[in-house]
Amino acid sequence: MLSLFQRKRVPPAASAPPPKPPAEPGKGLMRPEPAASLLATPRRQKLLEHIWQRTSLSRRQFATLYLVPLERYAELVQQFPASESHHHAYPGGMLDHGLEIVAYALKLRQSHLLPAGATPEAQA
Repeated sequence: MLSLFQRKRVPPAASAPPPKPPAEPGKGLMRPEPAASLLATPRRQKLLEHIWQRTSLSRRQFATLYLVPLERYAELVQQFPASESHHHAYPGGMLDHGLEIVAYALKLRQSHLLPAGATPEAQA
C-alpha cells in the first residue's frame, strides 16, 4: 500500500527530451509581444508624448510613475479589441483606448490645477 506514495526512479538516460523550438501559432492566434513593440506605433508614441507633456514631470519621473505601468498594461492587453462592435473593435483597440483615457484624464486634470497658468514648479 505504501508503494503508491513512493516515487519511481528514472534512469538518467531516460530524462526528458530537449524542448522543441516554438512553432508558429495556429491560424487566428498571435504570439505575445513586448511592450516596446506594442507601443512603437506612431499613434501610440504621439499619445505617450501627450501624456508626458500633460504630467509636468521630468522624463525620469515620467518613466517611473507612468511609463512602467503603461508598459505593463500594454503587455497585459496585447492586441485585445476593446469591444465587439464599437470604435475600438480592432486588434490593439484596448491598448489604444487605455492610452486615450489616460491622456484625456490628464487633460481634464489641467483645468483643476492651482494656480492656473503657473509653472509646473509653482503648481507642485
